Amino acid sequence: MPGGNEDRDTELVPGPPVRRFTWKELSQLNTRENAHVAYRGKVYDVSSFVSRHPGGLEQILLGAGRDITQLFESYHKTDTFKNVLEKYYVGELIDNEMPVFPERGEFYVTLKKRVETYFKENNIDPKVDYWMFFRYFLFFVLLIFSQAMVIYFQDSWILGITCSFFWGFFSALVAMTCTHDSSHFAITHKPWVWKMVGHVHDFYQGCSLHTWIYQHTLGHHPYTNIDGADPDIVTAASDVPDIRRIKWQQKWLPRYFYQHVYVPMLYCFLGIKTRLQDFHIVFTKRNSTIRLNPLILRQWLILFAGKISHCIIRFYIPSLFMPLSSVLFYNLIAEMSGSYWLALIFQTSHVISEVEWPKPDKDNKVHMDWAELQVATTQDYATDSWFWTVFTGALNHQTTHHLFPGVIQSHYRLITPIIKKTCEEFGIKYHYVDTTKEALGCHLEHLRRLGQEEVDKDK
Repeated sequence: MPGGNEDRDTELVPGPPVRRFTWKELSQLNTRENAHVAYRGKVYDVSSFVSRHPGGLEQILLGAGRDITQLFESYHKTDTFKNVLEKYYVGELIDNEMPVFPERGEFYVTLKKRVETYFKENNIDPKVDYWMFFRYFLFFVLLIFSQAMVIYFQDSWILGITCSFFWGFFSALVAMTCTHDSSHFAITHKPWVWKMVGHVHDFYQGCSLHTWIYQHTLGHHPYTNIDGADPDIVTAASDVPDIRRIKWQQKWLPRYFYQHVYVPMLYCFLGIKTRLQDFHIVFTKRNSTIRLNPLILRQWLILFAGKISHCIIRFYIPSLFMPLSSVLFYNLIAEMSGSYWLALIFQTSHVISEVEWPKPDKDNKVHMDWAELQVATTQDYATDSWFWTVFTGALNHQTTHHLFPGVIQSHYRLITPIIKKTCEEFGIKYHYVDTTKEALGCHLEHLRRLGQEEVDKDK
């Protein structure tokens, strides 16, 4: 009978032992047929879910074989874990390749609920804005038009150089809008849309969208300003001094004394470096601190077709209408102006002395909530300015972008006030300067400070 002695005497049959994974073992489980991910120290076999992932096959394969905690929490709604991931549990992760963060604190939970509620109550889709779609189209048209004007005004050095400058400027804007939003899967809920928009980066710019996603989305965003984890602040090995000194851990050398003068000029060659670097990344399967999973055939084809297409559009077609020397000269002007603007805007929010540069402990643990770290390592500027929001690709709302990367950039202005208010309530410092000039000045002063630090100490 129920409740009798026979029930009390029944032995419980133990379940199967829980499998324990090292991060190196997990890193091998990164294919479509055998895709495992780690979340909050637990491992999940999502192989059967890969083809049904709403965000697309390639998006989920990016996270295969690694800890996706920060990516999962920043790109998904609060209840997604219970609804989707939990059922695929297969074991425990016993060590970590990259820094790990504590459970979400009250600040992040509150902020995420407030932003989700705002979008729901105002009937706004976080990934859809038709004005932003028009902006993508307009910037790309202006990019093509400015290149055509370079050809048209080729015999006038003044007009030719002016058009080349705008050619580069609009190239940078396309990267800040089309490429950037695509790399965060923030353009509609349809993977084919953000892929189509994002592959302008491959076929016109000649840079791989795939390798950029690894560096930016899987590297920089989860581990902002953490030395040894954030690929954006990686410098050369200690025995090979880097071209610039941006971290206090780097050894000071006399040549850094004027780095605030010469380093910004070197930013002009960012685009050339990126295009060449793509090959090294895909063949070594590593983008600085971030491992690359095996490329599928389509990704290999896009990589090489993109490089060929770039050469045809930027060099071969113009050479049909103008001397090769003019083609190379005007391309160089465009390259320098576009790269300079991109690099400066990318540096102003993080590579500054005003923000935090977190250090994990000996166990690779960061003792700060991930969302609070994003606020602590980021500085915003001129967020009330329509002009700077448009022409920096909304990167003046960098804190919003880091906390909600899956939101299309034109919506940042709507939720930045929510973030400011929540930071104030929780006593979290929100880094902000009023103008773009001040923001750029912070980066240049950081370069000057670290370049002259040893000299200043001796005074």
